[in-house]
Amino acid sequence: MKIVIVGAGGVGGYFGGLLALAGHDIGFVARGETLAALNSRGLRLANQDGQRTVTRCIAGERAAEVADRLGGVDVVIVATKALAGNSTFADVDTLSDVPVVTTHNSVEVHFTAADLFGAERVLAGVVRGYMTRTGPAEITLNPGPLSLNFGLMPGVFEAPSALPLVDALRDAGIDSRYFGPDGAVLVDVWSKAMFVATTGVLGAVAGKPLGYLRAKLRPQLRGLMEEVAAVGCASGVPLPASIVEDTLAFCDAQYPEATSSMHRDIAAGMPSELDAQVGALLRVAKRCDVDTPLLGMVHALALAR
Repeated sequence: MKIVIVGAGGVGGYFGGLLALAGHDIGFVARGETLAALNSRGLRLANQDGQRTVTRCIAGERAAEVADRLGGVDVVIVATKALAGNSTFADVDTLSDVPVVTTHNSVEVHFTAADLFGAERVLAGVVRGYMTRTGPAEITLNPGPLSLNFGLMPGVFEAPSALPLVDALRDAGIDSRYFGPDGAVLVDVWSKAMFVATTGVLGAVAGKPLGYLRAKLRPQLRGLMEEVAAVGCASGVPLPASIVEDTLAFCDAQYPEATSSMHRDIAAGMPSELDAQVGALLRVAKRCDVDTPLLGMVHALALAR
């Protein structure tokens, strides 16, 4: 496949690198030091098995430029961070009629993409994996899952031409699942939000990794997850009754030193996805008239750091 990836940080860089190693034509939309590193010495990937350098990829500042150099594009994967004031989707609007996969940890961003590009072009994506950007175009994969699921937006019943992406991801060693019509993917979106938003903001406020949260702060973590479940169900997402226990069990299976990128960004005093993750949950809660005192408290504490 010919794939344009917007952003070459933890998610975009690692997934794009694996896809390139699997023989797919990958082009990154990047800027600054990352763009310079990609063009000068390639992309460096590391995991428990060692390090690899990926040079079989191209990079540029503009989506149209990258697509032209690829000789076309089958799908765009947007792997930027959803930061306030940031151009989350760069100039993807210049690539007409191309399916767009979102990967952001937000219950809102896929709807934002649908407003920009049309719901029929958008595939709401859900990433699971602990990727850490250690330098420009340098990504380390930490222990845990590695997957990208995606599916159709609510009200869309015909699949875009991105279904071969499932096979491409699997060929690259990335688990992938496609969700069909009726917005079935939203259950996965909210399941991920229940994990990453709660552990991210609680970890940032407590200054502790996942192992501490699931042991010493388990009642608080459970309470946050229960609020997320209540908001999701009130918004019409058919979350299973076991979703909180399932998510806690997922927490228990992860390596204890794990932290989310939002946690690390807040701790470092950098712009973070706090609004895209927790702020989005609070906005949906307000629209659905659901009380979320714990989410409101940790959100306020994180803002005060």
